[in-house]
Amino acid sequence: MKNAYSSRRAGGFTLIEVAVALAILGWVMGSALYLVQQYADERIRLREQFYASQVSWNRLLERYQDSEKWVSISRKSKRPTKGVASQGNQDWRWSLQIKEAMGNNLYRYEAKAGVQGSQSDRAALFVYLVETN
Repeated sequence: MKNAYSSRRAGGFTLIEVAVALAILGWVMGSALYLVQQYADERIRLREQFYASQVSWNRLLERYQDSEKWVSISRKSKRPTKGVASQGNQDWRWSLQIKEAMGNNLYRYEAKAGVQGSQSDRAALFVYLVETN
């Protein structure tokens, strides 16, 4: 015959077992939330880097068009080297540095872009172009 103590013990969990299970569950949930937060942060960083690269490439493509004489000289002479562009519903500050490189009429164009109001650049791209006069 079974006594009352043994039938009651087989029917459930002890308080220690429940506490250990809750601790493990809490650890797993905390780790999952941390990974989701890391994913969200990385997505934002990649989006900002993508848009900054787009802004930089747009500036470099303008200069490429100038070097290939696809635009009129009057438009070419009015091109700024700093400014703000809108991309992805956000304003991006950009700057363009032009340096003479080795070689005849060879120039290095470096475009940098970052979020408006921030000091750090999200993208810095460069290209070498030959200027023909």
